Amino acid sequence: MLPFLDLFIKRENDSFITKVYRKETHTQKYIRWKSNHSRAVKLGVLKGLIHRAHLLCDLKEDLLDELNLLRDVFISNGYPCKLVQRTMNESWSAELKKSVMEEFEESEENHEFFDVLHAPYVQGFTERLQKELKKFGIGFVMKKGVTLASLLCKLKQKTEKEDRKDLDYIIKCETCAMKYVGETGQQFRTRKQQHQRDVKNKTATNGIYNHLKQNRKHKIAWDDAVYIDREPHYMRRKIKESIYINALDASEKHTRS
Repeated sequence: MLPFLDLFIKRENDSFITKVYRKETHTQKYIRWKSNHSRAVKLGVLKGLIHRAHLLCDLKEDLLDELNLLRDVFISNGYPCKLVQRTMNESWSAELKKSVMEEFEESEENHEFFDVLHAPYVQGFTERLQKELKKFGIGFVMKKGVTLASLLCKLKQKTEKEDRKDLDYIIKCETCAMKYVGETGQQFRTRKQQHQRDVKNKTATNGIYNHLKQNRKHKIAWDDAVYIDREPHYMRRKIKESIYINALDASEKHTRS
């Protein structure tokens, strides 16, 4: 027997039998019925766990045990008994009708929206707004609004400017209008040091060195670099670099990386 993520795998007579697995420390706490979320979101949590039970439980007795557990858990979280039981009953026919093609078609229907509105949930208003927006082919995604926690608590450590990575950047010359456009997947601090080393070593392939070679009295503003974009994907970052180079004013001198 082997627990793996939320799956319990048991080997029996040269075959594998699976069911839902939970740690002993699982709190059985899910989104409460009285919480400030739409009815669709709350039912979505219940239906998702019911679908998981049907998907992972090979034996009928394991499935029934899981569904009974879910019924008790959601009722204890404030969900109406009749609503939970009705959702459970409807799941049998819904799961039988599901197929790979139907799920694919359903996902395709969800992409019919040509635009999506992101806004905080407002009880009573959001449901009506979703219904009206659907007529115009506009989807609605509930986004968490501004809270005291988001205003007062900054738990994520701030990244220093030169420690940022995956950047398209500009390094300027203090003396003239030259702008060096480059890209890097490394921390900018490391990339700047590489440029400075190339200048010191007179590396002919480095655009900044070539500029200083032709203009010996010019000075580079190393500490005033500007980040113009952030892109983790290498090829997209290179394409953006080319676009930014071509977008510079023709009257301004610039160099490629």
